[in-house]
Amino acid sequence: MNSLQLNLDRRVIQKHSVSKEIDQFMLQNQVAEMNRFKVVTCTLEAIANIFEHAKPPLKHMIVILHCDNNKVIVDLLDNSPFKALVQPNSCPAADVHSGRGLWIINNWMDSVRSQQTVAGTHLQLTLIM
Repeated sequence: MNSLQLNLDRRVIQKHSVSKEIDQFMLQNQVAEMNRFKVVTCTLEAIANIFEHAKPPLKHMIVILHCDNNKVIVDLLDNSPFKALVQPNSCPAADVHSGRGLWIINNWMDSVRSQQTVAGTHLQLTLIM
C-alpha cells in the first residue's frame, strides 16, 4: 500500500493546491478518474469542515492517503476534542447553510468513521474500487 502524508495548516490550504497533490498521488496509483474525483471532493470537504467547525479553532491537521489496487483510505487527524457527527438522512435543502458536504461524503464513500484518539480526533474515509 502506498501512502502520502500532508501536514496542513490554514496557510498551506490558502496558498497551495492540495487537490492537485492528492489527485497526482492517486493518478500515480492508477485510480480511475471518477474515483479520484470522489476522493478529492470528499477530502477537501472534510478538511474544510474540520478547520471551520473545530472548537477551539485548529492550527494544524495531518492528512494521510493510503492507496492500493482495491481501495483508497483517507485518514484525517487533528487535536480537537472528539465530537460525534450527526449523519444527515437525506440531502439538505438548497437553502440550508450546512450539511450537504457531510451528506456527499457519506454517500460517496463506502465507509466513514470518526473516533476519539489520545491526541484528538481521527476521521477515516474509505472508497473501495
